Formats: sequence, C-alpha cells, structure tokens
Amino acid sequence: MRISTRLQRLLTDALSHSMPVHTMIRIARQIMQNYDIYERSGFPPNIPIPTIDAARQITHDVIEENLVVQFVEILIDIYENGLMGRNISIRFLPQIIKELEALGLIYDDEYKMFIEKSDMKRTIGWGVLQENNIYELTFMCIDIVNNSELVRKYPKKDITLAYSDIREIFKYNVEKRNGRIWEWEGDGGIAAFYFQDKNIKAVLSGIDILLELFLYNQLHGVLDEAIQIRLSVHTGPCQFTYNIQSMQSDTIDKLKELETKYTPPDHLVISPGVYYDMGSKLEHFFLSESIAGGNYVYRYSLQWEN
Repeated sequence: MRISTRLQRLLTDALSHSMPVHTMIRIARQIMQNYDIYERSGFPPNIPIPTIDAARQITHDVIEENLVVQFVEILIDIYENGLMGRNISIRFLPQIIKELEALGLIYDDEYKMFIEKSDMKRTIGWGVLQENNIYELTFMCIDIVNNSELVRKYPKKDITLAYSDIREIFKYNVEKRNGRIWEWEGDGGIAAFYFQDKNIKAVLSGIDILLELFLYNQLHGVLDEAIQIRLSVHTGPCQFTYNIQSMQSDTIDKLKELETKYTPPDHLVISPGVYYDMGSKLEHFFLSESIAGGNYVYRYSLQWEN
C-alpha cells in the first residue's frame, strides 16, 4: 500500500499532539513486538526522546513494516475505548480515516477493522492480510464430478459455458458473504473466509451453492445431464501469500483430502472444527460419519421432505 506524504504527516501529528512518548511506545508494541525506539532512532538510552521525534520514528517504522492499517485500527480502538483505563482523544483521526478511504478501504464497525470497499476491486486478502503472516481462515473447496468424462462427451463450447456458469454460482455465493476465491482451475477451486462467523458463512455459502446448482440443472443446464459437484469446508491456520501457487498450507491440504476421500457427489462435507461452530439450528442438517483414526466428518445434501 502506497502511503501518501499527507497520511504520514497526519499520523505523526496525531501521535505528537495526543499522547506522551511512553504511550506511543506502548501502542507501537501492540503490532511490533519488543519495539525499541532507542535502537531504531539512535538516541542514547539516557536521553529522553522529544515527543515529535518519537512520533516521527514510530510513524516511519509503522510504514516501513506495512502496518499502517493495523496501527490506525488500534488508534480507533483507543479513541473509542481508552487505554489502560484512561480516555485518550486522538487528534486528526477523522482525517486519517479519510486518507485510508481514499486508498479503497472502509472501517467496518462490526469487524472493528478496515476492509475493501464493496465497489472496489476485490483482492484475495480483503486489502488487510499481510504477506507471510499466519491467519486463522476457513476454506471451501469445490470440485466438478466426472470432469474428464464430461469433457470427452460434450462439445468444448458447451463445457466452457457450463463450467463458466458453475464458477459464477460459486463466486456469487462466496462473495455475497464476504469470502474470496483464491483459486480456480476450470473444474473446481478454493475460496477463503476470514471475518467473524467465518465457519457459519462458509457453510451457508455451500448450502446455497448446492441449492442453486440444483435449480440450474433443472431449469438452465446446457448439458444433457445434471452437473454434480463436491464441496468441503475446513478451518485452520494458514500462512498468507498473494502467490497462491507457492502457498504451503496443511489446512488446505486437509481441505482437499476431505473433498477427495470423504465427499460424495452433491454433498457438502465439513470438518469437526467447522461443525462445532454451527450451533443447534444448523447442526441438525448434518449427518456424522466415522472415518479413519476415530475421527468424524459431517455431511449435508439436499433432501426431499417426506
């Protein structure tokens, strides 16, 4: 993210006009562990650092480490809730927020963080995930059943159109709950969910996808047979990188294993970590199945009522 000179100046002024040096350092250490302003600035430890110099140094370091968004989120939290039982009025905070909005971000009061504006280009990191940081994410995998047979059986133009329709169904239902498609390979892909209730949102997206695919096959399908899919959802830590092809993630590996080994056609299968977050209203839609090692998976499919 490119930080303007104006935003840099506003951050410096906000710190220097709102708090003493020791408070600035306390805040900086919330996102930069073991932050040592003397080491960073070159000031001798026995000489008090002037307020303006401390503010400039902390602003510089936050920008250098690409932590401006997280730093402003902390300033907003302090403005709203105080720090260590003390109310702190953060000067120039509205102007700082406007500068971030000009960069395509908006502060979400529900999530208490900046996210991409809905009318801006969507990125796989929601505009907030940092390269090489580890995040708790929920992933959903989709795979078109019998892809090879379908490709051999039908004309290329029909397959292209049908698979494009499936991708749009997947994309729409993922993004309407603020998920992001991380990968698409023609016959399937992976989506990620990050914010509050990410497990529930991923599962609801999967249920909607199965329902919409059923209606598509009945009313709009371009092939002479129904297209079947497999959906799986798993949650866990993942080291984020914008280069998805180079990403190494045990969580994504387990997601793919869940889909290939334990998911029948036209089913959504979720791991225990996702299931236990569902709550009673959603749990009863899933059937448990014992798998290797005494573990369980939980399956959902569309059913006709008796």
